[in-house]
Order: sequence, then structure tokens, then C-alpha cells
Amino acid sequence: MYYYVDHTSRFERNTGIQRCVRAIASGLIEAGVRLTPMVWNRSRLDLQRASDQALDHLSRWHGPDADAWSEQGHEPWLLIVELVSGPSNPSAAQLRAAADRHGLKLAWVFHDAIPLRWASLYGAGARATASHHATYMAGLAAADLVLANSHTTAQHLIAFLKQQHLPHGHVQALPLAEQFRGVQRIRPAIGTGTVHAPQRLLCVGSLEPRKNHRNLLKAVAWLCAQASFPAELVLVGWPNDPRVVSLVERVLQRDVPVRWEPDADDARLAELYHWCDATVVASLEEGFGLPVAESLWFGKPCLTQDQGALGELVRDGGCWPLQVQDWRQLAQGLAQWLGNPSLQRQVLVQLRRRELRTWRDYAAELLSRLAGCHESSWRQRLTPSP
Repeated sequence: MYYYVDHTSRFERNTGIQRCVRAIASGLIEAGVRLTPMVWNRSRLDLQRASDQALDHLSRWHGPDADAWSEQGHEPWLLIVELVSGPSNPSAAQLRAAADRHGLKLAWVFHDAIPLRWASLYGAGARATASHHATYMAGLAAADLVLANSHTTAQHLIAFLKQQHLPHGHVQALPLAEQFRGVQRIRPAIGTGTVHAPQRLLCVGSLEPRKNHRNLLKAVAWLCAQASFPAELVLVGWPNDPRVVSLVERVLQRDVPVRWEPDADDARLAELYHWCDATVVASLEEGFGLPVAESLWFGKPCLTQDQGALGELVRDGGCWPLQVQDWRQLAQGLAQWLGNPSLQRQVLVQLRRRELRTWRDYAAELLSRLAGCHESSWRQRLTPSP
């Protein structure tokens, strides 16, 4: 199988999509797939094999070893896990044409429709970002198979393609795994309550408006003013948006128990997951919610909203639902959690019993979906569904 790694093979951070690119590749290789890494040659407008330097970079953050890749894949598929959007990237039509030239069928993993659904959060570049994302989503109509990372994102993509009168019958939901690669799953011990005082909360997510640091920090500041925040909060996330960075820096100058770590690698992130008692994901919307999933993998309950893709993760237990749209309700939910050891124990019991999927599990299901995608079915994409 051929595997697209163009951006991840040179990007200097390991954000959610990059984590997926590395984790899915590792899962497929562990399942015995001969995976060939491909990048985009911008001068020839065609696919080419990734360089040795690119493979060394991919091996970081628990990615596949540089020598684990194959020279040539045997399965006639090009799988694209990355978000390929914007003027610096090839169009979906160019990737479709390249796949056809090489005799490959084309499969995509779709992550979210957030730049369209929450365009107002993108500031001055909102219109351009939304337009690029709409073009990218429309281009997925030409794929042979699209695997959305949650049932919610599958619904969003299908609704968009229907609205554009484009084929959508090839869109399926395949939720991502909950595994944090390189770490054995930890099932929480069940005691009588939280051991640490103050309690330790961790929030993992890029500093950008969608992650809703504003409401979270307002809630924490208000609880501190009321002397009802018996906790400390650590933020982990790269400085993606200067507006949010400025907000966080102002908060750090006040007398509140908040720290920010902008450059935590996987080893440091694992240390922080071990350190904390629970995590908080106040995000307005996620395509899947990797920070929630990885928190559960470390045996740490997650406080997050129970709507959309995040709600899909919450419903199986190990989480405490928050209302994140209003900071006052968010503060109330945090206070309820922090002040109720019996509630914490109840959620820990749920988490201990919960089954979690590995990336090897995900890869096996992905291969099953590819095997079920026959020539006769993908040709139906040429005729738009009513």
C-alpha cells in the first residue's frame, strides 16, 4: 500500500493529525502491510517516494522506524491520512490523477469540517480557510473510499456532499483508536478519592480559539476568586494562535495555579498524564478527540462535553460531562468534580471496566474496509446520489 506523508515528514510538531499519520502507519506495518511512504513532488506534480531524511523525521514521536517502510507496496491503494488543504498543497483532483497514473485506488481519512462549521474562529483568514476546506471536502467525492474519524464527522461530510450534489455513498465512519503509542494501557486503581491536594488537572490542546482556553481560564479564575478551586492546571499545547497565546500569558501573570508547557514531546506528555488526576478538554468541537482518548489510555478520567464526536467518547464511561459553551456552567462542572470524591471514584470504576482500541485494532478494521471496496462499487461515484 502507498501512504501519503508529505506534511508530516517535515512538520516540526506532532499535533493530532500528525499523531494519526504516525500511529496508523505503525498499526498497518505491525499488521504486516508493506507500506511505501509517498510525498508530493511539486515540480513534477506527481507522487514520489519519501527521502531517507523524511523517514528519519517520521520515526520521531513513536512513528515507524525508518527501515520499517517498504520500497514498493503490493496493495493497489494510496491512503491519505493527512489534511491536504490550501494553495501550498496538491488538489484532490491532482492526487486523484496521480493515483490513476500509478494504477492505484484512492482512500482518505477525513478528520473534520471545523473550518467550515466554526469559520468565525479563524479571524482575518476565516473566509480563505473556509474556502480551502470546502474545496478539500468537495474533492473527497472523487475518492474510492473515505473513512471519517468519527460518526459525527461522517455525518458532517455526507451532509456537505449532499448539499453540493456530489457522491457520498463511499463515506463511512471508522473511529480512531484510543491508544497512546509506546505506553502500556493503565487501568486506574480504585481508592477512596483523589490522593493529591491540590488536585492535578491537565489540558492538552493547541493554543487556538477552538480549544476554548478562554472559557476554561475564565472558569478557573472565577473559582480561584471564590476559593473553590482546590487544584492546579497545566496547559500543554503549541502556540498556534497569537490571540490565545496572549490570553494565556496574561493569566500566567496573575495569582492563579496555572502553568503552560508549549513544547512537550511525547515523553514529557506521558509524564504529565502520569502526574495528573484528571484531564480537561474544553474544546468547542473535535473531529475525534485524541486528548480524551489518550487520557483514558493512561487511566485518567476526562472532563469534557458530551456532544458531537466528544460525546461519542464520553458515552462509554470514564468521563465527566461539562457544559463548555458558557464559562459559568463550565466553572460549575469543574467545582462539582473537584468537590465530590465519590463521583470521581464512580467514574474511575467506569474507566477501569472500559475497553479501549489499539492502533493495531484500527488498522485491521481499515484493511477490512479496503478489502470490501470493490471495483463495481467505486465506479458508482461517477453518478451523484440524489
